[in-house]
Amino acid sequence: MKFSGVSLGITTGMILAGLVLVAPQTSIAASVSASQSPERAVVVIEGGGSAHPFTTPSLACDGGRPQFVQALVDAGLPTFTAPGYTNSSGSTTGRTGCPPQPPVELQWNTSAFPTQAGESVLGFLGFLNATYGYTTFDLVGYSYGGVVARATVAAMKQQPAKASLAPAFSYAAEAVKAGIEITSITTLNSPHLGSPAYDIAADPRAFVKPVAQAWGQTFADHSKSLIVFQRDVGAGAIQFLQTSAHTKRNPKSWDAQQVGVLDGIPLTLIAGDYSPELCRKNRPIKNCDPVTGPRTDGTVPVYSQLLLPCPKACPTPPGSVYLPPGLLPDTNVVRKTFPTVHSTFDASGYGVPENLSVSKNPASIAYLIGTLTEKWRKDGVAVRP
Repeated sequence: MKFSGVSLGITTGMILAGLVLVAPQTSIAASVSASQSPERAVVVIEGGGSAHPFTTPSLACDGGRPQFVQALVDAGLPTFTAPGYTNSSGSTTGRTGCPPQPPVELQWNTSAFPTQAGESVLGFLGFLNATYGYTTFDLVGYSYGGVVARATVAAMKQQPAKASLAPAFSYAAEAVKAGIEITSITTLNSPHLGSPAYDIAADPRAFVKPVAQAWGQTFADHSKSLIVFQRDVGAGAIQFLQTSAHTKRNPKSWDAQQVGVLDGIPLTLIAGDYSPELCRKNRPIKNCDPVTGPRTDGTVPVYSQLLLPCPKACPTPPGSVYLPPGLLPDTNVVRKTFPTVHSTFDASGYGVPENLSVSKNPASIAYLIGTLTEKWRKDGVAVRP
């Protein structure tokens, strides 16, 4: 099989519980150091609408990993990135020197609805279990990847007794059968409740003006960049990302179907609130007060990142946010906000330094690492820098 220019040899078939699986390649498995305990690993799920290569704790593409992912590796946390493809590109498109990629069936479509993306990532966890022996995972989701992390837990808890023979579902079923655990989720600037920016992407004629009036002209103008991104690349599950998907009581909505899913799983929600409309590029951060007015990271409102109702009536759109009772557990939810923007793309678009992007911000990265290493320490798991 060939994918993204990488040849993957099909080796001996494995019959597990009547499901045909492809035996993992030894060349992939060898990329994890034998000194690392094959028990617990961090899996990073990156953002929607872009291609993301599979990387291991010891192998990455030429040019390296995103800064926050490299920081996790350097901290001694065995970290894998979940491979993702788009509607127009493979996981390694535009990159060279990448490690061999898992079969495309074990990669997630970064433009897919959360349910389908989560099922694919669960299959990827099954692949890591079968290939390396990891049984416990901490999921770190950046942007849309944070939503997909939640969907992965849902897929794990809702796996049907009889799975499809498709490799992703076979690996997913075997992962559940093997008793894998997802012990924590950490999300970075994730659009859990959508964003007015995606309303503009879906229907600019209807939403540019009301978004500008409610959220600021700078925010609306920058959001226009998502129009081309959405139409040309098919970036992200726009139905989910529009604010209308999160504003009304609807028992058939994706939010309603997630009630109870995160019970028992510690959840850390990291948000950015460097609202460019309020924090002008020529003002020092210490003098910026993003508390007054609609708070965003330049793309996603803070309430959406933190899975909270608006502190006051939301500006239109959405005008209101509905969180089904039980969507979040009563305990084990930590919320933390930093003066960051959504991405390096946002930093460039707003004319602010790249280190204000959550993926490159020293303070938010340090907090991410501290949160995970503390969880491992409490669970008695060694971290080997």
